[in-house]
Amino acid sequence: MNCLFMIRNTLQGLLSFCIIPVVMIGCVSSPTKVNQNNNLGKRIQIPQEQVNIQRPVIKVEPASYRQWLAQGENYARVREYEQFLMRNNVAHIIPSFELLRTARDWQKCGRSEYMVPNRELWGNSLSTLRVFKTLIAAKVLTDFEITSVYRDLPLNQCAGGASSSRHLFNSAIDFRIGPEYPQPQDYAFIEQTKFKLCQFWAQNGQNLDLGIGLYSSGQIHIDTQGYRTWGPDLTRNSSMCHFN
Repeated sequence: MNCLFMIRNTLQGLLSFCIIPVVMIGCVSSPTKVNQNNNLGKRIQIPQEQVNIQRPVIKVEPASYRQWLAQGENYARVREYEQFLMRNNVAHIIPSFELLRTARDWQKCGRSEYMVPNRELWGNSLSTLRVFKTLIAAKVLTDFEITSVYRDLPLNQCAGGASSSRHLFNSAIDFRIGPEYPQPQDYAFIEQTKFKLCQFWAQNGQNLDLGIGLYSSGQIHIDTQGYRTWGPDLTRNSSMCHFN
């Protein structure tokens, strides 16, 4: 009787030993399910596994900015502008070397790459910077680079800006999603970010007077001077946020 009891216990132990690895293998080998039916609206549907949301972003202060700071009163004016932004709780959202960029055509136009807006225009940037602060906090924007903010009149005219461009008033920001020269693996991330940006605009844009535009260069424009959207042909029909 004792012998039968020992044999039964031994068999139970072996059976348990055999079952546990099978269960563990089943758990490990089961692929993480991605909701392939996650409808992103009427834009391109992107498989979630191709989108790397947590992208490491390292911003390096350009040598050209340091050289510009050392000229004349630039450093003192930048510090004064930064202190103004700090008092209004919108400092350090965007590095100063990006926030003070004028236009991508600055060199062709013979103008400065960086510029501190006139003091009377400082307050115009606050509402747009607050939107940026929200977009970053909500992780709508994670990997981006500012390409144009304030422009004076000669540069705006040379760069082909509208005569009533919001950049003239320091109330608009142009930026690019992802790297300057995207690789195939970047496009899914760029499209996903555009879609999230449009979702934010559709849900909150009217209350924020938020305007979003997409240019043929791939630059995205944001301002808080009216709820509207447009694309490369400067109409709503070509907007990245036009879903109908």
